[in-house]
Amino acid sequence: MRINLNQLRAFFLAARERSITKAAESLYVTQPAVTMQIKSLEQDLEVKLFRKFGKNLELTEAGTVLFEYAEKIFEIVEEMEYVLRGHAQSTHGSLTIGTTRSFARHLMPGLLSRFQKRYPKVKVILKVGSSQEIVDRVLDFVYDVGTIGRVPYKSRLNVLPYSREEFCLVVSPQHRFATREDVSIRELEDEPIIIREEGSGSRYAILSLLTSHGIKPSVLLEAGSVEFIKEYIMKGQGISFLYKPEIRLEATLGLLKPVAVKEGAIFVQTDTVFPKGVDLSPPVKAFLQLIEEEA
Repeated sequence: MRINLNQLRAFFLAARERSITKAAESLYVTQPAVTMQIKSLEQDLEVKLFRKFGKNLELTEAGTVLFEYAEKIFEIVEEMEYVLRGHAQSTHGSLTIGTTRSFARHLMPGLLSRFQKRYPKVKVILKVGSSQEIVDRVLDFVYDVGTIGRVPYKSRLNVLPYSREEFCLVVSPQHRFATREDVSIRELEDEPIIIREEGSGSRYAILSLLTSHGIKPSVLLEAGSVEFIKEYIMKGQGISFLYKPEIRLEATLGLLKPVAVKEGAIFVQTDTVFPKGVDLSPPVKAFLQLIEEEA
């Protein structure tokens, strides 16, 4: 036996209102249509659901049992419709974002806080890696979007520019540059420089900057850990370009010394990337809208 949901709804409304007329008004149909639905349901179930007392409808014992089940069913249906409406309106669902370790600590908390204030029921999953790793996972549909330092992109990516984040030249307090007001990029020609790992957006930006000034850096080592780079600089083993918020504490404590560059402040462009030619979920569209508003 299969219950027809339209028939069950007609029965449920008639039973709840104790009126065929009111059930018809709620369903925007005629009274005979409601009566026909109820009769069809009674025939399918082979039970009598109502008995009439004058103009009033009374439930039979079987009708009372069915009404209790119908009430639960339509509560679930209403909840289901509410949740699905939420998904369609970006108020529910999940969003997986890839970003770099530095941006996860300093850039994303504010951005995600503003997003979740708008959409508190969207579950946000934040993953970290190098900019290139994030790009690869976005293209493989592992992550929905990535917010990263700019690297050379593949044509299969859409790119939304977001912000320009400031980086600075960092040396130990004992380094000869530490007492200088500023340093020319050309003076870095023979300095041992510590750079980020392959695939890093800041690595790409810094190397591009040095190359544009005709400098081929003397790379001392490559490292994926900012903490390791900072420790190495403190020991006087090299210099580096680091994300300004990353060295705020050490600079305050006098453990590291940021030095201005004569050619001007150094910025790394951050972008939000997502695949081309795919249907984006409502949470992804909502996140991209926020990026566009704030860019």
